[in-house]
Amino acid sequence: MKILLVNCPIRLEAKPNCIPYGLATIAATLQRAGHEVEVYDINALRPAEDQVVQELKQKTWHVAGVSGLITTYRYQKWLIPVLKKINPHAPVISGGGLATTSSELLFGRTPVDITVSGEGEVTMLEVCDALGSGTDLKRVPGIRFRRNGCIETTSARKTIDDLDAIPFPVWELLPMEIYLKNPIWGDVAGNSSGFRRDINVNRSMNVISSRGCPFSCNYCYHLFGRSNYRYRSAENVVAEIELLVDHYGVDFIGFVDDNMMASESRLLSFCDMLESRKLPITWGCHGRVTSAKPRLLQRMAEVGCVWIGYGIESGSQQILKRMNKKTTVQAAKEAIRNTRKAGIYPNTTFIFGYPGETKETIQETVDFKKELGIECGSFFATPYPQTPLYEQVRSRIKNEEEFISRLGNATEFSLNLTDFDDQTLFELKRAMDQNHDVLSCAVESRARNCQFINANH
Repeated sequence: MKILLVNCPIRLEAKPNCIPYGLATIAATLQRAGHEVEVYDINALRPAEDQVVQELKQKTWHVAGVSGLITTYRYQKWLIPVLKKINPHAPVISGGGLATTSSELLFGRTPVDITVSGEGEVTMLEVCDALGSGTDLKRVPGIRFRRNGCIETTSARKTIDDLDAIPFPVWELLPMEIYLKNPIWGDVAGNSSGFRRDINVNRSMNVISSRGCPFSCNYCYHLFGRSNYRYRSAENVVAEIELLVDHYGVDFIGFVDDNMMASESRLLSFCDMLESRKLPITWGCHGRVTSAKPRLLQRMAEVGCVWIGYGIESGSQQILKRMNKKTTVQAAKEAIRNTRKAGIYPNTTFIFGYPGETKETIQETVDFKKELGIECGSFFATPYPQTPLYEQVRSRIKNEEEFISRLGNATEFSLNLTDFDDQTLFELKRAMDQNHDVLSCAVESRARNCQFINANH
């Protein structure tokens, strides 16, 4: 079968810097089974809508697969009818975060034929094989589909335990040069804070070495399941890196796992394997402050780790408890200091406006940032569907479709989850982002004097 896979655009304010990893492994799985696959990477190419229509009119396909996060709802709502109009008899399948959390919305507002929940490699292959052979889709676990005017739901699919069995992404189907030239995390060497000025990144690429996370923070959405952590072997990951170095001249690998540091033994095995291959790369990953032990950090630094992203989220123990972070403010401070001592740049993120946020908790975060010499902005607390936070504040969401249509990457305001009025909320966020004390004087007065009005409102 001829299968067209479409990567929807996201984060249009930033240059495309991460390949659609899941879509590319699905493409590899379909190719390996003998299907003919084409990837139309709209996020990388950034064409206007009229250009997309013209491009699609030049293509042929038996099945179209559309992938995207929940933030692509508006685009999929436009794109899926276009696909059906151009090729009415070809089924359209939607997968990824949006299809997993909000399939009811897709079926109600678009002519989508099938949605895939969770991991897509095996499911997509079985769906395409069933469509090609005429087998009943009811036999395929992990999907919903239209039949005779009704929406049918099949049994849940088990997660893939052996991640090494999944083929590497089909890089040759993607506009790789676009991704390679755009650094994954901007200044990955941390030069702006004075760390590792000797690092020079020219061509970077993202890799996923594990799926899931053994922790369950209330605000976090996990496509691969909550607390269902699985990882690829060190040999398998390093083999992928070798191909990226040999074929594309990659010199920096950004691991975009939810939490690459969750298994210390696996991470140490990876470090040993990477050292034995003597690959000319540096790398970075996302971790957790409870994993940031000096010995582990030192070992990571020895084999080229120069960047670790930590979700600090708040300098208030009270807010951390509400988030179900299962860590402490003191652990966060020690992690940042230990990471710097190892010569690795600790990138930090903070969440502002979580339920229960007060001026006192905001001040605690300001004090934390000042003590650690951190100067960065924060994300708005954003309730994404199928998270405990979403269920907690669901009564505040009057129109689900309108709310989901406005969802962005949390740099944009979506919903006030605090007891502050909106204007005060924006003033307090601007003050915290600039490390201004919020208790020493009235934020409202300072906002009027200094024009601390949030540009996104």
